Amino acid sequence: MKLTTSLSKSAPQLGRLIATLALAWPLLGTAQAPAPAAAQPTAQAQAQAQGSVTAPVQPGAAPAGGTLAAAAPAAAQTPGQWIPRAMSFQDLGFTGPVVLGYPDTIREIYLPVPPGINLSNATLNLDASYVRADGGRTTMIVAVDGVPVSARAFVADKGDASLVIPLDNKPRPSGFVRLNIDWRTAVARENTCADARTPGNLLRIEPTSKFTFNYAGNELLDLTTAWSALPPNPVIGISSNKLAAAAYDSAWRVGVALERAGKRPQVKAMGAGVVPDIVISDQGAGSNEVKLANMNGRPTIVVAQDAGAKAAGLFSQIWQQAAAGQSLVVTAIEEPKSENKAVTLKYLGAKPGSFDVLSHADWNATFDIGQVAADGQGPGTLVMDVAASPSAARTPPIVSVFMNEVLLGAKEMEATGRRERIVAPIPRYALASRNVIRVSFVRQLASDRCRETPEPFPVSVLASSHMLLDKIEPTGDFTGLMAAFGSGGTLVVPAAHLSDAQGTLPRVIRLASSTGLSPMKAKFVTAEGNSAPKVDGPFLAVDVPMNGDKSEVKAENGRLYLSGSKDKPLLDVRGLNRVGVLEVVNAGGNTGAVYRTLGTEPPPFDKPMQLSEGNVAIMGNNGLRTEVNTHDPGGQLAMRETKPGLFDRSYWWLLPILAVTFFIALLVYASRARRRKNASTDV
Repeated sequence: MKLTTSLSKSAPQLGRLIATLALAWPLLGTAQAPAPAAAQPTAQAQAQAQGSVTAPVQPGAAPAGGTLAAAAPAAAQTPGQWIPRAMSFQDLGFTGPVVLGYPDTIREIYLPVPPGINLSNATLNLDASYVRADGGRTTMIVAVDGVPVSARAFVADKGDASLVIPLDNKPRPSGFVRLNIDWRTAVARENTCADARTPGNLLRIEPTSKFTFNYAGNELLDLTTAWSALPPNPVIGISSNKLAAAAYDSAWRVGVALERAGKRPQVKAMGAGVVPDIVISDQGAGSNEVKLANMNGRPTIVVAQDAGAKAAGLFSQIWQQAAAGQSLVVTAIEEPKSENKAVTLKYLGAKPGSFDVLSHADWNATFDIGQVAADGQGPGTLVMDVAASPSAARTPPIVSVFMNEVLLGAKEMEATGRRERIVAPIPRYALASRNVIRVSFVRQLASDRCRETPEPFPVSVLASSHMLLDKIEPTGDFTGLMAAFGSGGTLVVPAAHLSDAQGTLPRVIRLASSTGLSPMKAKFVTAEGNSAPKVDGPFLAVDVPMNGDKSEVKAENGRLYLSGSKDKPLLDVRGLNRVGVLEVVNAGGNTGAVYRTLGTEPPPFDKPMQLSEGNVAIMGNNGLRTEVNTHDPGGQLAMRETKPGLFDRSYWWLLPILAVTFFIALLVYASRARRRKNASTDV
């Protein structure tokens, strides 16, 4: 869950709202469009990040190369040891510049730090420039954690607005440094109704802006804090490029858990210069053990090779705070399931709360489809309960509900302080493996003939907000497959992948994350040679042909052939390389997805993919290139879902006519029956 505001000051509850968000996506400014984390994410979804190591630390307890056998307990670290960390705004999910100007003149950016840990040398390097076409008195005010730290005036038509800000090094229990940038212009007016807008005065903050700090590694005393302190691109260390099946299994599960937490994991074989954040252990860890150790002089999470599924569950949103120890043996862990047809958003990890709104504010929550998709059910209807207090202005607020940037419903609020409800059906095409719910509150900056000055007013997203589950018909597309994976599934990889773990695991992790395969519930099997193992239920096969699969795609030697009707192909292309194709197929009565690489090299898989209603996806150097549904190219399913009902078609007026007609017919029938009865009596 996240909260972003624009032109408004956060309510006191904001601090409590973000206190539990050490693993959530960074709370960025309104209308920022970062790359989705899983996700993904959507125009409002922000990729979660905790920084990246800028330089290797000096070797400590472990020798060069960092073997697990040399790992020592975390408590044995040298007191006062500092771990360097640096992150750019691009690491935080900003894919482009942040631009401030009328009407969006205030932006809050949440910079992640290890929660409750002392910092040193914390510095913000703001890379910014400005233009001024409308004159006036222009100022930029920068505040950190609500305290102003810089105020500057600008008089030139354009120039450099870069700034270096030293930050205090106190611990942040919330896990965030709250950066507030206020760019505004005051214009002299003859009267209060004169136009004071200055759209030509703009501040541009580059994604190269950087936040650097050191944190006290000896203060990471439990697994919960260590997981929260992971960088945005954490390194999963494996013992060698050739792994046993159990170690490979744990590595992909931990990788998917990191993707679900908004990270972009890397997989590297242990060797000289490799500084891992998480290690998959084939020695030095007990069965089902997850522990915090000291490797290369820094805290490292160690996962036993048979504990991958347990670790993925332990670091899930529900159970992460239970990892309050340095060495845990996890014998069982499951996600709680509801037997009802409705689940609250709090069950999905959202944090209802209140905040102030002047013109625009968003409340966001994220959830994996596997949390609600099971036993043939999935998200059906979103019920949002909200409340707003009256404001001095007469313009009522508008509340809109989105899922993955698809508008589900909206209404003009009465703003009486009482609960108001929006019931919004969720179309299948709006679902993804990782979903973002956004509730947007908007109020026009209007006043009663200039007699009123707009002021912020409080709004609330109430804890009674919930999701109604509905039966999801199995269909041969990615959305249907994601719903099926909610109850489990099987990951199939060729045995040869185990001999190239560093090269194949990133591909397996990204495909499993994008299709919604559960790192806790899925089975893992390897295929020898060209033989495909038998599977029971939905599956994801990576570079493995499945027996009896009814595929419409032929991918071999750089050729992509997509069959059509009457022996006429839809697509036939040769000479492809660094391209992959993912297809939903039916094999032996089981629905699953099969991935195949075209050419001699696979695509890099370094960008998130958001799959939806297609059944064939083509991936390249820039991530997902295209997604098509060969079974339903015209989108008939989507149109059936949105087909208006009787009342939506404005045919409601037929109801009273039909009622009157029925009543008249009933009277005629009763009259005839009475006459027949009288006639028989007379006889």
